[in-house]
Amino acid sequence: MEPKRHIVTIVVEDVDVAFNPVSELIHKFSSHILMRVGYPMRDKNVSVIFLVVEADMDTLGSFSGKLGQIRSVNVKTITLKI
Repeated sequence: MEPKRHIVTIVVEDVDVAFNPVSELIHKFSSHILMRVGYPMRDKNVSVIFLVVEADMDTLGSFSGKLGQIRSVNVKTITLKI
């Protein structure tokens, strides 16, 4: 499969529970990440992370699926038509 570019939005609803597992998974897939922007909302114990990823659909599915299995994490992906 040909790699495409994707936007991955990760909402961590409980930073105390999910911060380390999310960080470890992002590090594991770091070779596919072109850009990462994080927005911590410390007063609400929530963090939002935006990624631009270049990967084939299988790799993206594996990454987003593993993120979605982490408690207190919501993930949405959009494939760019570039």
